[in-house]
Amino acid sequence: MTIERRRERRFLLNLSVNKINIRGVSGKVLNFSRKGMKVILDASDFDAKPDIQIFIDRPDYNQDIPVIASVIWVKPFEGKCEVGLKFEKIPAEVKADFLEYGYNMWLKKNIPPQQ
Repeated sequence: MTIERRRERRFLLNLSVNKINIRGVSGKVLNFSRKGMKVILDASDFDAKPDIQIFIDRPDYNQDIPVIASVIWVKPFEGKCEVGLKFEKIPAEVKADFLEYGYNMWLKKNIPPQQ
């Protein structure tokens, strides 16, 4: 039996990653919680430095959102990398907005429409 180590609800998001540090690396945010996120990057040679700055693009924003995070784990596969990140510096309003966005997406998928 596997022990669940997650303490926070994770929300599936459809957000793009445009850049890590100054390097143009594309990818997707797979899930997002209060403490961190999991991303999949279109690069197999991800340089897993202790702290990174990742830039997230949300469809209704007009700019990339910078987030500073610690790399917790990296799993390379098929020319890509799955990366677990712990937030070190993210503006509170951005975190709240992303969590609300994820929660609303979750509601749409899990609650049948009212008739």
